[in-house]
Amino acid sequence: MQTAQELFHKLASFEPGGAYVLSVYLDMSPQMSGYQPLQRTSTPFLRSRLREIEKTLPLRHPLLGPFLKDAEEVQAYIENHAEPWLRGLAIFASHEHGLFETLETGVAFQNQVMFEPYPDLFQLARLLDEQETVVIAVVDTNTTRLFVTRRGFLEEVAGPDDSPFGYGKRAATDLNQARYHRRAENKRKAFAQEAAQAIEELVQQEGARRVILVGDEVAIPLLHQALSPSLEPVVHEEILRMDIKALRDQVHKEVKPVIEYMERESSHSQADNLVEGIRANGLAVAGTQETIDALDHGQADVLILADDVPLDKRLRSELVRKAASTGAQVEVVQGHPALQEMGGIGALLRYHAHWV
Repeated sequence: MQTAQELFHKLASFEPGGAYVLSVYLDMSPQMSGYQPLQRTSTPFLRSRLREIEKTLPLRHPLLGPFLKDAEEVQAYIENHAEPWLRGLAIFASHEHGLFETLETGVAFQNQVMFEPYPDLFQLARLLDEQETVVIAVVDTNTTRLFVTRRGFLEEVAGPDDSPFGYGKRAATDLNQARYHRRAENKRKAFAQEAAQAIEELVQQEGARRVILVGDEVAIPLLHQALSPSLEPVVHEEILRMDIKALRDQVHKEVKPVIEYMERESSHSQADNLVEGIRANGLAVAGTQETIDALDHGQADVLILADDVPLDKRLRSELVRKAASTGAQVEVVQGHPALQEMGGIGALLRYHAHWV
């Protein structure tokens, strides 16, 4: 199964050659009130938008046939494949070019349906920005449970486990207490080394940029000592005193606000860098045309877009497509006053402009 990142780059390089692409983003969460509480709010929205688009295409319009085929295929997929546990669904369809790509997520998209020459990639870019792969380790001195977040889902993977024998208290008459404590401490350190190796292998395998450690005051310091220095910069320690036997849904509920906080801090830091770069007449630009010029010349390193500033959807999609085609990162920011004042569009640059 392709990753969201792979789909993003595949769609960014898509050249329709005159054909249009139907881009569909849906909130698949069930509505919690009304006459049909289990019906998804996206169902009537999708039908309405498809009818609206169809009305813009006269009977003999060359795009009408392809659009109707795309719309039929999208609705068939939702009816036959959309599982109840889904919270978000993205579909990109262009029958004339054999394009039909789907992405199922554990977080909701904003309902949006567009029929344009290129796929609309903004919400996909926002997903990649806000739902980075995170490794979570829930640990004590003899158990490690490992989890990975992907597209808003949380999956548990196998982690090292050790026998509890040798960790509990023993009576003084059984053996010398000092020797026993040394043995127990050595077992804890050895297990921390094993846990650290499993965490590092999982981070490398998943390409994770963040790690959350959950445990107690004994296990966490030992784990920190065992982790390699190269991994420490991505580690976010959060001692939540979680039960080592907690259900997966409970783990997800506890770590979700921590992940959201880390993402908010990261995005605001990038917006701060944009402001500072502009003030210093440095490696940053703000404004629509300035940002387009930077993207066109391959100068932009990070495209920064405010999610709470009204931007033209076609412009927003074009900016994201340009960023993807030049290898620029896309950062979506909410609640940053300075970025809002600058119109919600800017870019951090790789080098100073020589083409102005």
